[in-house]
Formats: sequence, C-alpha cells, structure tokens
Amino acid sequence: MNPKEVTLKNGKTVLIRQAEVADAQRLLDCVKKYIPQSEYIPKLEREIVITVEQEREWIKSFLIHNNSLLLVAEYDNQVIGNIDLTGNRRKVMEHTAVIGMGMLKEWRNSGLGTALLDTAIEWARQNPVLELIWLQVYTANKAALHLYRKMGFEENGIMKSFFKHNNDYFDNLTMTMIVK
Repeated sequence: MNPKEVTLKNGKTVLIRQAEVADAQRLLDCVKKYIPQSEYIPKLEREIVITVEQEREWIKSFLIHNNSLLLVAEYDNQVIGNIDLTGNRRKVMEHTAVIGMGMLKEWRNSGLGTALLDTAIEWARQNPVLELIWLQVYTANKAALHLYRKMGFEENGIMKSFFKHNNDYFDNLTMTMIVK
C-alpha cells in the first residue's frame, strides 16, 4: 500500500501509511492515550498490558498475512490514529476481515475516520483474498454509525446489552460490506 497524504477538515495534512515494526512504541503510546478517551472502545485502560515487543509482534502479523492490513495516521511525526483489517486465519473465512479503528480525541470529527476507513476499504477492494469486511459498533455511537452508513456498510444485527460499563448496558451492532 502506498502512503497517502490527506488534508482534513481542520486544514491539517496527515500521512496515512502501512504500519512498520519501528512504529511499535509510537502506536502503543497513541492507543494507550485514546482508549481512556473513548466511551465506545470496549477496553479499559487497565486492560492495556501489552509490551512494546508484543506490539512489534502484532504489527508483524499484519505484514505476513495477505488478508490483513494495519494503517497508521501521522501528523508532525506523531501517530494520531490507526485502523486495522484483521483477516480471518480459518480457511473457510479467510475472505473476511474485521475492522478496528481508533484515534486521539482531538482528531475526532476532523475527517480522519473517513480518511482511514476509505483507505482501508480501497485496499480491501484491491486485495485478491478479501470479499467481505465487517465491524462491530455501539448503537449509541452516533458519529461512528453515521460514518459507517455513509461509507456503505450494511447493518446485520444487534446484540442487546452486549457491553456493560458502570452497570449501564449498551447494544452492539454488526455491520458488513461486500468488497468484491
């Protein structure tokens, strides 16, 4: 995947490119910052116990599997967000990949999510293995729902009370897109 510069709604130009093993520390720092900032990522700050070496191995896994991709967004030499397409390792499902995405709070509503998702979808469409990409989203996350619908994802089903935060329950929506 060729790196791509994108000018966002805030006028800033970011670089979206495939993650490299050398990005491990900066990517981990970014994730450790944005997870506590988000009420819609189903992981708690105390659950982020990954080491830099484990992050390096995670990045390598995307480089060796042809149905997977890990992108980072950079601004001013800082990783500000990422998106991953994790291709299924089972033969009967290797044509599918699940999407995960996150970004620093100050970059939300800037068009970065659209740019990351658009780049990932474009790559998936060109990938000879992938046929279907999918994601899960809190039904309460209106901004994400708007983005996914705008990009062409279709709703497949809701799991009621799937997430639980501080004794509040949230529904989980699965969405898919056919890329072939």
